[in-house]
Amino acid sequence: MKSRVFVAAALAIAIASPAHAQASSEITEEQVAAALDRRREASASLEEVTARFEQAAADETVTRERIVDLSKSVSRLEQEIATKRIQVEDLVRARYMSGGSLGTERVFTARTFTDLPVQDQYYKLMNARDLALLHGLEAAEALHVGQQEMLDQSLVKQQALVAEIGELTEEILGQLEQADAEYNSIAIAFEVQEEEKRRKAEEERLRREEAARRAAAEAAAEAARAAAATTTTEAPATTSTTSATTTTSGGETTTTTTTQPPAPQPVITDGKACPINAATSFSDTWGAPRSGGRSHKGVDMSAVRNAPVVAIESGTVTRTSNSSLGGLSIYLTGVSGNRYYYAHLEGFAEGLSGGTAVSVGDLVGYNGSSGNSPSWLPHLHFQYAPPGEDWVNPYPLVKALCG
Repeated sequence: MKSRVFVAAALAIAIASPAHAQASSEITEEQVAAALDRRREASASLEEVTARFEQAAADETVTRERIVDLSKSVSRLEQEIATKRIQVEDLVRARYMSGGSLGTERVFTARTFTDLPVQDQYYKLMNARDLALLHGLEAAEALHVGQQEMLDQSLVKQQALVAEIGELTEEILGQLEQADAEYNSIAIAFEVQEEEKRRKAEEERLRREEAARRAAAEAAAEAARAAAATTTTEAPATTSTTSATTTTSGGETTTTTTTQPPAPQPVITDGKACPINAATSFSDTWGAPRSGGRSHKGVDMSAVRNAPVVAIESGTVTRTSNSSLGGLSIYLTGVSGNRYYYAHLEGFAEGLSGGTAVSVGDLVGYNGSSGNSPSWLPHLHFQYAPPGEDWVNPYPLVKALCG
């Protein structure tokens, strides 16, 4: 699987881009490197904002789970209170029949039992079992009030967190998109420029070879005609057709289309590439709490949706999966023995499956939010394990490659 084939769309985008259109002067490797540095600086500047987003998202998850629990608790208490009120009303009727009127009608209009000013008089007429029932109703009503207050507070907190998440998402994605646009316009234009150079050099080489072949054929034909002139008057027609039957297809190219926008070639450092071939922002959240009492075992790398996700090193895709937790996921074992896990993808690269061999930088998928990932900010959940070891904090690794 190779992702290094230039497509017609790349040429069109490069020509239309501001960096390419601003001048016909040649783009240098130094300019591309400077643009890459600016993209990395933009990504690094978002680390604090990303950390705030991570905290807000984690808090929202915890708050949402608390709201669910409190809602269930409030509902159970309401059912319990309704049952106990019926029992208390039956009890009051019985005491009324035996002890006379003590304002019994007020029991049936009071919001809670503790609202009754005649409560002490009722207590004097009741035995231990009756008191236990009344105390149980009082306790359930008091607990319901407290739980409802906490539920209301949690709902307000969740609304504030969702608003904060929305603002942070807009800020992060806006800066990442801008960083991508600037770098891609220069990098893709440079790649098209270099490809055009290679194409012209190849055409020139083929032209020279063809000219040499024709010159040799003509020389051979001339020599044959000179030799034949002494013995025959026939023209050496068969030899003169040599150059006419010689053809070449060196200048022809095959166009390959893709369903995704073109991306520049990934930067490879010491045999490894950043898992996301685009502007990305991330922070060190190793061990942070997650839903269901879990802890975070990776690093979340935010990027625009459908940003190209690539092989961090050459190796083999051991398997792919689609689960409710990790969504579309890839397990990759590198030639070094390192193991990697990519989760929450939007999709796999065409033809990718378990057993597929990949080279460093090859396209393996697209950034997304599948599985249990909120759709607020698409991100790649990335894990790393050295040979023979369990998962370790991948932040230092991706920081070195992507930061």
